[in-house]
Amino acid sequence: MEHCEVLSKKVIEFKPPVYEQRYYFVKNLVNQHGHKKIADLGFGDATLLWMLKYHRCVQYLVGVDIAAKPFEWGGGRLSPGVGSYIIPRELDLTITLYRGSAVQKDSRLCGFDLITCIELIEHLDSEDLAKFPEVVFGYFSPGMVVISTPNSEFNPLFPASTFRDPDHRFEWNRKQFQMWALDVAKLYHYSVEFSGVGDPPAGAEHVGYCTQIGVFQKNSTKPTELSISEPEEHVYEVVSFLWEVTARVRSTWIRM
Repeated sequence: MEHCEVLSKKVIEFKPPVYEQRYYFVKNLVNQHGHKKIADLGFGDATLLWMLKYHRCVQYLVGVDIAAKPFEWGGGRLSPGVGSYIIPRELDLTITLYRGSAVQKDSRLCGFDLITCIELIEHLDSEDLAKFPEVVFGYFSPGMVVISTPNSEFNPLFPASTFRDPDHRFEWNRKQFQMWALDVAKLYHYSVEFSGVGDPPAGAEHVGYCTQIGVFQKNSTKPTELSISEPEEHVYEVVSFLWEVTARVRSTWIRM
């Protein structure tokens, strides 16, 4: 369970753990907006995709991750459970997992309703971070983007006040993240609202949330599809494909 040590040395616990709070934040957005096409960049162990596949509004889920290990079992976790056969879906559901980078352009991710980047950007080096907005906001151009990242102002409350993961290239404070997000939103014609999860302990409210979140909404009525004048680019490698076909009695899954 995630925890931190405050000035009084009293150990506090996040309930539920902060990583779960991040996923529930996304789930609530999907409940609110009814997104049908969702992509998760840097999907890791596929927990968020697994949670989202139970939303009846969702018809197409995509996961993209540059690491090979998650794909060895992620597809199995996304396979149907008993409930999929007892209560079949009303709409078909397709789940595709790709091996690839969040800063690579692949036309199969264009025009989605929602793209999530949960604890992703802090793993990008300066060169990839510079490419990220143009790929995600400019090329993929989804209706909504959710980006979460550590709030460095919270770090002194942890026993070791350093980066939270040795693979992190940076960790921003709230001002740094908000300045970056506002610049990106302005350049690519999005609005952005800031929130977070992981409440600070009593007496440390000034540091803000443990995880800071930006919710970007495109300033148009629907996502932009890839222009027919642009050539299609398929650079991601398909590592798992699952298709749940609706039926009156049961669901059938086709796995590749």
